[in-house]
Amino acid sequence: MIIDLYVDIISPYTYLGLELWERSSLRQQHQTRIIPVALGQILEQTGNPGPARIPAKRPQALRDVCMQCARFGVDIQGPPGHPFNTLPAMRFLLCIEDLELRHRITLLLFRAAWAKSIAVDTEERIVQVLRDAGEMRPEWEDLDGYIKKSGGRNLYKSATNDAVTKGVFGVPTFRVGEMNIWGSDRIPLLEDWIAHPERYPLDNYQRMLNLPSGL
Repeated sequence: MIIDLYVDIISPYTYLGLELWERSSLRQQHQTRIIPVALGQILEQTGNPGPARIPAKRPQALRDVCMQCARFGVDIQGPPGHPFNTLPAMRFLLCIEDLELRHRITLLLFRAAWAKSIAVDTEERIVQVLRDAGEMRPEWEDLDGYIKKSGGRNLYKSATNDAVTKGVFGVPTFRVGEMNIWGSDRIPLLEDWIAHPERYPLDNYQRMLNLPSGL
């Protein structure tokens, strides 16, 4: 089974979700397909303002993610600046066709940004991170050329639009079949649902979804 995982490096919760996903039994049992998307575009298309646009929410969200990282033993320092240009990293990752390699490089770039406070906002800086980690490949030396040749811009746009079509409204989102489960804290629920689907008939969900307005 392939589990799709929608990510955006702009999101600290996606970083936390990736780290927790590495510890999950599902990561070992099933293949993960990392799908980079543009969170800003998704929020705009779904009418869902992000924490940065809500002054009261931003500090609480940052504190929450730092507390969760402390609880789970996940290193987090934050990038040198936020928000930052995510286009080179996200387009690059989508150009990597080998899913395990994409997964590994995704972790590398997210950890560079969020755990080590290393900028990954340009092709040159991404190349340096790859070199320092011993992950550089000949075809990535000219990263801008690689992204253009692979159609990274269109891949990224298509992935984002497809995500919205499939009901994705935030990151990280895990998708199994037609089911979306959103949030770094929902991995235990996903594990249990996959292991014991009989526990989740969801008849009550269908009823509540179709309730008439009470106003």
